[in-house]
Amino acid sequence: MILQLLDVLIGLTLVYLIFSTAASIGVELLESWLRRRGKLLERGIGEILSQIIGGAGQDGNAAAKAMVRQLYDSPFVYSLYEGDYEVGGSKLPSAIPAARFAGAVIALAAEHEDFRKAANTMLKVAGLKLGDDDAKVRAALAAYFDESMERVTGWYRRHVQWVLLAIGAVLAIALNADTLNIVRTLSQDDVLRAKIVATAVGVQGEGQAPAPVCKEATADCERQLAQQVSSQLELASNLGLPLGWNLGGTGIGLPACVPKAGEQTCSRGRAFASGALFVITKILGLALTALATTLGAPFWFDLLNRLIQTRNVVAPAKAAIDQARARKRPEPDSETESKDEPAANDDDASDPDPGPNKPRTARTPRRRRSSPRPPRTPAA
Repeated sequence: MILQLLDVLIGLTLVYLIFSTAASIGVELLESWLRRRGKLLERGIGEILSQIIGGAGQDGNAAAKAMVRQLYDSPFVYSLYEGDYEVGGSKLPSAIPAARFAGAVIALAAEHEDFRKAANTMLKVAGLKLGDDDAKVRAALAAYFDESMERVTGWYRRHVQWVLLAIGAVLAIALNADTLNIVRTLSQDDVLRAKIVATAVGVQGEGQAPAPVCKEATADCERQLAQQVSSQLELASNLGLPLGWNLGGTGIGLPACVPKAGEQTCSRGRAFASGALFVITKILGLALTALATTLGAPFWFDLLNRLIQTRNVVAPAKAAIDQARARKRPEPDSETESKDEPAANDDDASDPDPGPNKPRTARTPRRRRSSPRPPRTPAA
C-alpha cells in the first residue's frame, strides 16, 4: 500500500514538473516579447530617485522622470540597450549592474545638482559623501542600489506568479490535465503506474536543465524556447495518462447517468446532479493543476528526487518482508497427507464397538470373551 501510494505521488509530481517547466519556459518566451523586466527596473529606479529628491513618490514626478532619462542616456547605461531611450520602451535593459549605476550617479553628480543631492543622500547610509575615498563611495552607492532593487525583484516575482498561473490554467484546460482524474487513473492501472515511475527515474537521472533566458529578443532564442515547450508537452502526451478532451456523442463530454436498480432511465434530477458533480470535480481538478505550476519547476524537481529516494528505500524493504513471510508460510506435503488420510477417515477401525444399529464390516471383528461362561444353576 505504501509503495503504491509513493508511485502515485511520483507520477503526479512528474506531471506537475512537466507542466511547471513548460510554464516557466513560457514566461521566458513572453518576457522576450514584452520585456517586462526592463519596464519594472525603470519604474524601480524612478521611485528611488523620486523618494530621494523629496518628490511625491510617483513615476509621474517630472524631476524624477528627467533624472531617469539622464541616467539611461549616460554612457554607463546607454550601452546596455539598443536605440534611444523611450519611457516604457520594449528595448530597455532587463538589469543594470550595480557598479555601472554607481559610476553613472558619480558622473552625473558632477554636472547636475539633483544627482549631487541624490548621491549624498544615498551615501549618508554608509556615513560617506561625495569627495571621500572613491572606492568606498562607489561601493556604498552599489550596495544602496542592490538593496533598493529588492523591491523590484519582489514586483517581478509577483508578476511571474500571475503569469505562471495564467499559463498553467491555459495548459490544464487545453490538455484536460485533471489532477483528480490523473490520481484515479494511476491508482487503478498498475502497468501505467510502473511505466510512469520508470519515466520519472529517467527524468531524475538526466537532471533539471535550466531554461535559457532571452536577454535579447532574438529569433534563435525564441525558437529554442518554443522547441523546449513543445518537447515538454510531447513528453506529457507520451506518458499514457488520460490527457485531452473526449467529448463523446453528447458534444459536451458529460458522463452518462447510471439509473438506479429497477429503473430504465435516470430521473431529471438525478441526471442534473450527476452532471453538476462532474463539472465541479473537473473544475477542481484543473484548478489544482494550474495552481501547482505556480510553485515552479525547481520545487517539483526537488520533490521528485526525494520521493524516488524514499521509494528506493521502501521497495527493497517491502521485498524482504514479502520473502520472510513466504518462508514462514508452511508448504503442504502431499505424501504425508496421502498416508494419513485413510487412518483419519477410517472411523470403523477406531471404533471397537460399532453398536447395535451399525452394520458390522470386515474391518470390525466380533468381540470374543476372554473367559468361558459360568454354568447355569438349575432352578429349585
